[in-house]
Amino acid sequence: MVVKKNITLIYQYNENWIGGTYYIQNIIKALNFLKDADKPELTIISKQGTSLSEIVNINYPYIKFLSYDTGTKFITSIINGIYRRVFGYLLLKKPLPSPELENLYPVSDYFDLSQKKKYYFWIPDFQEHHLPHFFSTKEIRIRIAYQKYIVAQEKPIIFSSLNAKLDYDNFYPKNKNIKSVLNFVSIIDKEYLKIDLEMLKLKYSLTRKFFIICNQFWKHKNHKVVLQAIVDQNETTYDFVFTGKEFDDRNPKYVDSLKKFVKDNKIQDKVKFLGFIDRNEQLKLMQESIAIIQPSLFEGWSTVVEDAKAIDKLVIVSDILLHREQIESNCLFFDPHSASSLNFALNKSLNYEMEVSENYQEKIERFAENFIALF
Repeated sequence: MVVKKNITLIYQYNENWIGGTYYIQNIIKALNFLKDADKPELTIISKQGTSLSEIVNINYPYIKFLSYDTGTKFITSIINGIYRRVFGYLLLKKPLPSPELENLYPVSDYFDLSQKKKYYFWIPDFQEHHLPHFFSTKEIRIRIAYQKYIVAQEKPIIFSSLNAKLDYDNFYPKNKNIKSVLNFVSIIDKEYLKIDLEMLKLKYSLTRKFFIICNQFWKHKNHKVVLQAIVDQNETTYDFVFTGKEFDDRNPKYVDSLKKFVKDNKIQDKVKFLGFIDRNEQLKLMQESIAIIQPSLFEGWSTVVEDAKAIDKLVIVSDILLHREQIESNCLFFDPHSASSLNFALNKSLNYEMEVSENYQEKIERFAENFIALF
């Protein structure tokens, strides 16, 4: 009899960072593609009150759920607040909801891991080192202090890209951490194909062909270059559709500034802000778009690019190191600081002939096998 591995995933549903939510959901979906004998037993731990419907709907056969209370004593909160601000990590850890839990991912200093032998931290990227002007001095100090804590404690780390791993070794050249690179994937079921396109277009008042931009409204996602490109265009017969949570906690006025730019430059008839929409509706719009635009100035591993690869769609993508690592075909690169460069790519996309894509199903299975091999 084959004994199944036991893996514990730490999950949170967070619309302000939906990529992190999709990340865990996609791990579970990928594992569901394995042969039954190879599927590990999963324990999902989450805060009390967290919506788990998206995970339940995956129908993974070997799964159980545990919740934990985030409440702490007043003195604990004070001490941890001081340590977080000064040293970048928490001194007083939360006990895990069960002492039997093993093979945890992705962990942080929130839980007491002193008795655990196998776990991994996850560092998506080092944006604060490259684009410090998008962060407060306090946030940069906390992030770097936390990274130094991981270095000093020699914690095992998973990176989503080789680019992020190289950054870590560059910023902390004397580190002795166990380091692994795990490129995540997008697992997309076929439910979005069942959506009535005409009803969806009616719902969102889409009457013309369109490009789509599916990013959280954080400043580094670089929505502005798309709007500048629209202003620079001659008369066009297509629109630009933006989806994503319209809030940036680091730059609360960012979304308002974008909408003011749209109004001031009189491009309201070409721009649609849809906000945070249903995932399947988003995928249907991505499939039906002329192309997906990913203008970001920085990424750890782009969910949008993986979505484009999974649904076999052309993506117009900013020319940054990470994107060069992530995608090679069915893409058009542009200078993320140049509206004219984006416009050149937009025009080229209108007559783009798709190349033969990679077998994404095989990529999903490799990802699942590589993930469980870590444990």
